[in-house]
Amino acid sequence: MDRTLSPNLKPAIDQLRHAGLNLVAILDMECLPNAMADNLAASYKAESRPKRVILIGNGGRALWESIPDSRWQQTDPIDQYSYDAAEQFARRVAAGYSYQIIYPGDSPVPLQQLGSITGWHTPSPLGIGINPQWGLWFAYRAALLTDAPLPEIVQPAPASPCSSCREKPCISLCPAGALAADSVIDMNRCARHRLTPRSNCANRCLARLGCPVAAEQRYTLEQIEYHYRLSLETLRHYF
Repeated sequence: MDRTLSPNLKPAIDQLRHAGLNLVAILDMECLPNAMADNLAASYKAESRPKRVILIGNGGRALWESIPDSRWQQTDPIDQYSYDAAEQFARRVAAGYSYQIIYPGDSPVPLQQLGSITGWHTPSPLGIGINPQWGLWFAYRAALLTDAPLPEIVQPAPASPCSSCREKPCISLCPAGALAADSVIDMNRCARHRLTPRSNCANRCLARLGCPVAAEQRYTLEQIEYHYRLSLETLRHYF
């Protein structure tokens, strides 16, 4: 593998971390399931087939604390901030090669599946991934394709914190009864409860707040309410 771009990688990753985007993974397209790789490649507009998928995310409160006040006047401040940071990262590490940001954007991107392959998380009863270091308090912020031969950055799959959690407070604290240890979240139950007038889950998830894993990384209440207000608006369009 061509390692000539490696010296550019560390300072570019450090720049992302300084911007609050402290999770980065780089996947070889040839190591992905064929159907996933083909679907991703279909959205790539360059003439050559992409060689790498780059995932950028945040864990904990760092991103929220890093966004300048002036950014909050934009329509989608977090998405736009993340997009701009991903653009700067790509220009630095893929100079002389083609690249394309596919998330945020209109293309369907299997973020959860990609995150699982990178070793970022294991499944949780809430239907989102859980990480031993960040718990449930991390998110995907950008995904890119490039034909630059970047070194891979992946990590071994972590042990599931849920498998050793005996009390499962997330399940017992869910007022909608939408969670179970051995099945996927019942989104209909969850949505109906959140959309109920004066719902106690309208601007937060009590089950998520009850998870003991990496509780010190929990988003601030302001950040939690911001994200759940947006998700509630989305729910109103579908339920």
